[in-house]
Amino acid sequence: MNKRPANETMQMPPGAQPGQVGAPSSPNPDPAGSVPSMGSGSNTMDPVWQRLWLRCQQHDWQSMAFIGSSKRDPDGVLEIAHGMARLASELGQELTVFDARNLGLKDMGRMLAQIQSITSRGKRCIVVLKLVTENATTVPMAQNVDAALLGIFIGETSVIASSRTVDEVGRAKFLGSVVLNASLTK
Repeated sequence: MNKRPANETMQMPPGAQPGQVGAPSSPNPDPAGSVPSMGSGSNTMDPVWQRLWLRCQQHDWQSMAFIGSSKRDPDGVLEIAHGMARLASELGQELTVFDARNLGLKDMGRMLAQIQSITSRGKRCIVVLKLVTENATTVPMAQNVDAALLGIFIGETSVIASSRTVDEVGRAKFLGSVVLNASLTK
C-alpha cells in the first residue's frame, strides 16, 4: 500500500495556492521510534501513527517545519507529512502541507504570507523543507514557524548535517525527530 495519502501537497514556487491537506508534528527526539510501518499510509488504528500524532499534540503549535532529505527516498519526509495530514483528516482536523523543499529566496515572502493566512484562521500547517546543507531558505523558514521536526534517514542523514540543522534553526524550535529507514519506506 502506498504511504502517500490522497490529499494534495502545496508546491511553493510561483503562483501556488494553498490547498487543504493536513499535517502536524512530532515531539522530543525520535517520537515514534524507528518508523517501520510508515510505508502503509496513515490510519487511526496504526499505533505508530497514533504515537506520532499524540506526541505532536503535547505541544502548542499552529505551523511547523518538517526538515529532512534522502537521496534513496527523496519524498520520504513529504510522505510522512501527508500521512499526518490523512490522520488529521480522519480525526476531523484541518491541516495544510506545503512542499517547500525547493523554495527559492524570491518565493519566501509569499510562502510566509500563506502560512500566516492559514494560522490566522486557527488552522495548522506543516512546511516540508530540506536540511540546511541543501537549501539556504530552510533556516529562515524554520525560524518563522512555531515548531520543527527533524526527519533522519538511517544510513543517510549525517550527524553533521543533522547537528548543523538543529543548531542553525535553534534547538528550542525542535519538538523532536522521526527516524526513518529509507529502504523500508518504499
